[in-house]
Amino acid sequence: MSIAPLPGEVTAGTPVPITVNADPGMVWIWLTADQSWDEEAAVTYTETLVDISGVESIRDHRGGGGTYTVTFPRPGDYTVSAAGVTDNGSHIDATPVNVHVRAAGPPVFAWQAPADGAVVDLGPDGAQLDLVLSTSSDQYYPFTVKVTLDGLTTSQQYSGTEYRRTLSLAPTPLGPRTITVECTDPDGGVTTQSRSVVVHDGTPPTVTIDTFDSDVTVTSLPFALVLTGTTPGASSGVGEVRYAVTDGPSGSAQDTAADGDWSTWQAQIPLPTTGTFDVTITATDSRGGTASASAVVTLHL
Repeated sequence: MSIAPLPGEVTAGTPVPITVNADPGMVWIWLTADQSWDEEAAVTYTETLVDISGVESIRDHRGGGGTYTVTFPRPGDYTVSAAGVTDNGSHIDATPVNVHVRAAGPPVFAWQAPADGAVVDLGPDGAQLDLVLSTSSDQYYPFTVKVTLDGLTTSQQYSGTEYRRTLSLAPTPLGPRTITVECTDPDGGVTTQSRSVVVHDGTPPTVTIDTFDSDVTVTSLPFALVLTGTTPGASSGVGEVRYAVTDGPSGSAQDTAADGDWSTWQAQIPLPTTGTFDVTITATDSRGGTASASAVVTLHL
């Protein structure tokens, strides 16, 4: 008994022929009447048995082997066993054949979270984000799951129907960030998906005014009051600083930070007359959050 090599690559869900050869062998018989030798089959097969654990068991009452169509439902490694049953009830076993079954296609996964375009608010130390993928039980596991975020790729082995992982987002940059997931099965089948999240500053900005002389004697009008101060800059996404004088002028301050992130600013405020003025400095970040600081200045001639 022998099992013929399977033809080519075997794929889950695709029928494949398995051929069992049953050789009856030969013996020589001396025919006294004819005074000659004659050959006969050494055994007579009455059944052929084929077994693939977890897939199929075949009992062919015709005996003598044959070709049987089998469909492997799932990828993985299988052992095909066969035996011939003779007319005296003995079993003649074939050498088992190992069969590797490939997946019908590359890994399939659905992205459950985060949603594409989801808005994520960052704190001073960044944020954490839950990545959730779902897969079906008929996939060829284990997957190698590679996740790429902010230029860093990490890899994990995964088997199951839900992949869950917590990702860490750095405090910068703000705006869209791409998350890429690559799943690879044991045979090298690969599926890659990407989506973006939109990162906002989740911490309100702050603004401070540097110490200044709040009681000023002037010699001419209008007087240009110069105030300076600081904001958190890039860490809170500040994009504008403005000044406003109660019942007076308003306008934009200047960004004096070396890298243009508004971490330092200067406001030149024209005061047209003498008197006491209430000045408000307001910083606005990229998500529309604001913070204000106030000062009072008195002008004398």
